[in-house]
Amino acid sequence: MTLRAAVVAGTGVVMMATLTASPSAADPDATNLADAKRQVEKLSHQAEQANERYLELAHEVETARKQIRHLKADVADQKAQVEEIRSEVAGVIADQLTSSPMGTTTQLLNSDDADDFLEGLTVLQSYNATQADQLSSFEDETARLKSRTKMLKSKLAVISDAEEEMDEQQEKLDEKVAEAEALVERLTPVEREQVYGGDTQTSRDGDRPSAPKVDASGRAKAAIDFALAQLGEPYSYGAAGPSSWDCSGLTMAAYGAAGVSLPHSSSAQAGMGTSVSTSSMSPGDLVFYYSPVSHVGIYIGDGQIVHAPRPGRSVEIVSVNTMPLTGVRRVG
Repeated sequence: MTLRAAVVAGTGVVMMATLTASPSAADPDATNLADAKRQVEKLSHQAEQANERYLELAHEVETARKQIRHLKADVADQKAQVEEIRSEVAGVIADQLTSSPMGTTTQLLNSDDADDFLEGLTVLQSYNATQADQLSSFEDETARLKSRTKMLKSKLAVISDAEEEMDEQQEKLDEKVAEAEALVERLTPVEREQVYGGDTQTSRDGDRPSAPKVDASGRAKAAIDFALAQLGEPYSYGAAGPSSWDCSGLTMAAYGAAGVSLPHSSSAQAGMGTSVSTSSMSPGDLVFYYSPVSHVGIYIGDGQIVHAPRPGRSVEIVSVNTMPLTGVRRVG
């Protein structure tokens, strides 16, 4: 299944269960709402890890394909250069055999005139040096061709391996979404409201929550303003707008609005820009969570981030320490 198909299948799968499941007695294992909430959060995080890994691999595949296009062009150029030098060398050898069936060296040794011998020796040395240079150039260009061909095969192997792992991550995503759906279906509507309610800033009447004023400027301000304008919009696996988001999709779009290009992957974004210590964070910095990185938000100051959390919740503002923080990057 493709990522887009998974998004369609998983976008609101937990939310749909929340809205449509018929009232029933909760499963004995789910009667403890705090435990149910922890289980949903755990499953959602595992699904997000699979989703972000899928997006990271997709980014790797896209990068490898761009490199392959350049490598193919290089290989074609290299083949042309090798063939050109091959023709030159073959031409020189053919001319030598045609003009001197006995061989240039043999003719020179049979010369009776000393001046002719010395002049011929100088010409022969020059000829041999030219021929050696041509052969050396041929060997060098042939080696470059082999190297580029090897690189091309390596990149093709990277794509094949990445696509195979993408399928595995897609299966994990579907599995965790299904587990979360099954868990939520065992709860009554009131219990589901307690599990999902109270930890989102989306108001009960559907209005968007108001955005705080943030002291920022330049690209950082543009990115923050964009992200805050999405408050209350739902989380969706693999989504990057315009009305639903996953964590890296929101940060990518926010900084895209500020003129900064970021990949759609939290782990890939964690390699962008420059590292910043937690004590030096400024509004606009990207804040990364978990190890390996699988979640990202935008710092807005006062110890808070804006982020797209997980299914069943919407873009919101939370404490920067809500999750295990593993890194901060400044990209604006």
